[in-house]
Amino acid sequence: MGALNPLFLAAGIAVAVPIILHLFHRHETRRFNFPALRYLQRTEKEHARQIRFRQLLLLLTRVAVLLLLVGAGARLIFAGLGGAHPPTAVVIVLDNSMSSGLVLGERRVLDDLKALAHQTLDGASDEDRFWVIRAGEPWMPAITGGAAEARAAVDATEASGGVGDLTAALVRAAELLGTAELDDREIHLLSDMQRTAFTLPGNDPTGGIPVVTWADDDETPNNRALTELLVGGGLPPLEGQRTEVTMTALDAVDDTARWTVRLVVDGRVRGAGTLSAGAQTTIALPATALGWVQGHVESDPDELRADDRRYFAFRARRAPSVAVGGATGVFVSEAMAVLEGSRRIRSSGVGEAELLIAQDGSGLEGRGPATAALIVPPEDATVLPALNRRLADAQIPWRYEPRLETGEAELTGESLPEPLRGARALRWYDVVSVGDRAPTTRTLAEAAGRAWALEGSDPAGRRYLLLASPLVASATTLPVSASMVRFIDWTASEWAGAGSLPDYSTGAYLPAPAEATHVRFPSGREVEIDATRTVRGTSEPGVYAFVAADTLVALVALNPPAGESRLEALDERDYETAVGQEVDAVSRADAWARAVFQTRLGGEAWWPFLWVAALLLIVESLLASTRRGGTRQAERLPARAETSSALP
Repeated sequence: MGALNPLFLAAGIAVAVPIILHLFHRHETRRFNFPALRYLQRTEKEHARQIRFRQLLLLLTRVAVLLLLVGAGARLIFAGLGGAHPPTAVVIVLDNSMSSGLVLGERRVLDDLKALAHQTLDGASDEDRFWVIRAGEPWMPAITGGAAEARAAVDATEASGGVGDLTAALVRAAELLGTAELDDREIHLLSDMQRTAFTLPGNDPTGGIPVVTWADDDETPNNRALTELLVGGGLPPLEGQRTEVTMTALDAVDDTARWTVRLVVDGRVRGAGTLSAGAQTTIALPATALGWVQGHVESDPDELRADDRRYFAFRARRAPSVAVGGATGVFVSEAMAVLEGSRRIRSSGVGEAELLIAQDGSGLEGRGPATAALIVPPEDATVLPALNRRLADAQIPWRYEPRLETGEAELTGESLPEPLRGARALRWYDVVSVGDRAPTTRTLAEAAGRAWALEGSDPAGRRYLLLASPLVASATTLPVSASMVRFIDWTASEWAGAGSLPDYSTGAYLPAPAEATHVRFPSGREVEIDATRTVRGTSEPGVYAFVAADTLVALVALNPPAGESRLEALDERDYETAVGQEVDAVSRADAWARAVFQTRLGGEAWWPFLWVAALLLIVESLLASTRRGGTRQAERLPARAETSSALP
């Protein structure tokens, strides 16, 4: 118990007044010992006891009234009643990631979280300061202000299609509270506590700041979701050719049923199939004309509807043009023949080609402004000086040198292209830099710690890919494997051509094409692209259109991250490591208001004090009127006694 106005307690000295009046106020009475009146003595004594009892009640009532008035004026507070607390800085971390759109019964999880935030704000005072962090929109600034501003921010929050990184949100909350001038600080974590939203093992991201978190113990339903979609094996389909769309479903242990999925292209259903948890299915995509194509794959909606649809967009392209410089050998020639026969590539001159396969560096001097070069070294090491001169003339800052060591090695590397996986180098050259290495240089493959496939750009911006081994059976296992055709196709289509289809998740920063002036969001909202050439705030799943005036420049599909579809909650045993050492988990909505503001002084009781004081004043009035009537009756008794004693 405490008092907000402790000096007012000094007024409690006023209780001495009724006590003094009770102790020193006496009625002066005369006593008569007339024999005739002795039978009245017993009645008089009983009446006197009643009067003394009423006087004691009056004393206690008046003292209680004074004490209640003093308590109300001093604003007494009692722990456990809620209400009053010292000025507190509070960060409300509201998880509005994709999983908060889960519908349980007739309400979304986000609706329940917002209701808890309202309980926090209902118990706030004018001296509290709030920040609201939307964990599902980390690019948004924290909204700061009083309870009114925080309430408006909570009401305006809607479920996004982005991922919720709660560990990063807690770190951010602790940093904000570190700037607060108030001594008392708290973090209110309102989330479904999805396990994938935390970085485990954690390291107390809040730095010891008290955290009150919601820990709903309701059972989470099984979620059916489309977690991956791949068009054409990852490459944009070619003009006039059929391709396929492969989709993957979220794995679930207890779900063995199959459900229907539909392929929708440009607003029309073009195919259907069935899918089960953890499985894949493929649907044929009809041949498309040259240009942009967009669509999606969908299943019947369940409790979490945001992951029941995945989008795609691509530009149907012409087969890439490939030129050959020098005598490439039988393996390269056969691979090109296969690809040209299936219309995966087109032969062209060096100046117009998208890719030049430069055997021994031949043809580098005739490249066009947009021609990439695949440089293959010679089998005969005596030809290396000629190759190095061609590289120098093309301003490619690398040269080949014979390798003194012997032995073979499997190709490795973090950026190792898929067609090179499993391939081995049997003989290779050392690729040595000349002068300052180009800033765009990157090693795609290594053999025994040495660069085997190295990419970069010349001063004109044209790309090159240097191989350390000749494409012959005595130098590498690649030419005699099925991956040879895939490697040439990858080089022409993905590395030098249109590239693989981008895989963006909602919330990602989108780089804008150079010619685009505006971006149109899936909702239809159009935003001008700023000087950073980067689009932020991509919380809507769907297809984003980059436009210049009325001309379509590019389409990009954004889909929810697969981790958001895994609804498994964090185990309460991991709360301290994932959330913080000072964490208080609340699992009942009616207990939230009592759990927040942990440094509360207690609830004020001034209004009950005044109500009770008013009732006691009424009782005091009734007792006082009864006392006055009893006193007048007692004063009449001696008078009657005097009259009777005068009789003969």
